[in-house]
Amino acid sequence: MGRINGAHATVNSVPIHYLYRSIPQAELVALYRSADLMLVTPLRDGMNLVAKEFVASRPDEDGILMLSEFAGAAEELREAVSVNPYDIDGVASIISNSLSLPEEERRARMRVLRSRVLTYDCYHWANSFIKALETAPGVTNQPVEAQSAHARMEAMHEKLSGSDRLLLLLDYDGTLVPLASSPQLAVPDPEVKKLLQALAARPGTAVHIVSGRPAPVLESWLGGMPIGLHAEHGFWSRPEPGSPWQRNSPDDSSWKEAILPVLEQFASWTPGSLIERKSAGLAWHYRMADPELGNAHARDLQNRIEGMLPGLSAEMVMGHKVVEVRARGIHKGMVVPSLAMAGEGNWTILAVGDDRSDEELFAALPPGSFAIHVGSGESRAGYRLPDPAAVRDFLSRLLEAEPREQPLLNSRG
Repeated sequence: MGRINGAHATVNSVPIHYLYRSIPQAELVALYRSADLMLVTPLRDGMNLVAKEFVASRPDEDGILMLSEFAGAAEELREAVSVNPYDIDGVASIISNSLSLPEEERRARMRVLRSRVLTYDCYHWANSFIKALETAPGVTNQPVEAQSAHARMEAMHEKLSGSDRLLLLLDYDGTLVPLASSPQLAVPDPEVKKLLQALAARPGTAVHIVSGRPAPVLESWLGGMPIGLHAEHGFWSRPEPGSPWQRNSPDDSSWKEAILPVLEQFASWTPGSLIERKSAGLAWHYRMADPELGNAHARDLQNRIEGMLPGLSAEMVMGHKVVEVRARGIHKGMVVPSLAMAGEGNWTILAVGDDRSDEELFAALPPGSFAIHVGSGESRAGYRLPDPAAVRDFLSRLLEAEPREQPLLNSRG
């Protein structure tokens, strides 16, 4: 403060009046009322009440609130001018632009802010919290297990090992490899490649990767292996090595024009997040964002998109730290019928996956199939494993036992 005032003060004017002391409420409200702009730029905080005090003190419905996107209040006070406090030049530019906002826009922003602050006060929060407690269903302290009982897993493993026609439908991210902070960081390691190669060489075994990844990514990572690849949740398929990629559904991407600007807006609001563009979908990843900010913005984005979907030929899928919008009717279960009937059928099928998109794969499995959910959480799968390392171990053990040979039939069948 001294440096700035020393450089810019005159005999009659001091640029910054720095009050490092407690201020009586009446005087504080007077300062709030006289301010053209309130700058609240914490690098991180819980719930910034100063921002709400400023809004509550402006019955004239004028004044501008500039609020750090890392402030807890930013989730609620969306009509404030959002700034990134780490971007000093950007903050300076936004201060200049905000001071020149038309009166109509200033009042429109403040009117909405005041309505929200005065409506959702501490009494409203307390009453709604108590009401939620009173109406909540009974909650058990039993966590959802991430590991099925050893005996059940061994019994399933024995059936799979003894099958002479085994079809493996495997998700990639979070199933074969750990979830990565960025989509580009999940390149298959030599161990998983060796495992897939060995499984594909196992007699009577067909291996298919069913992933949300784009086709070019799967092709560059796994294209040289003797396995089937299915990209973008089944929109693209390459069932056999060397065969061309084929669409399993008409390509209707007209909805992207409406959704993409919304995703770009949330990406700009959420440092560390990014947009993954696919031929049949768009995905907003926020695994690298601040956890609290990312989760809050994901909820807001979900609500925003849900309001747009009725008029679009698209649907939304919530994954692990990702919000994805895809063409309606596209899901991993699309690939099951053709694969289950390939080569005279009669496959013993095992599907393994870790998120909601894999639930659609599990739902499409024919009776008698096996499904493994990776991690905790609700799932229709009958079996569970805790993490990708356990999945690799489970699949590796299939290589230890040779499938039983099918008995020969005599002329009378």
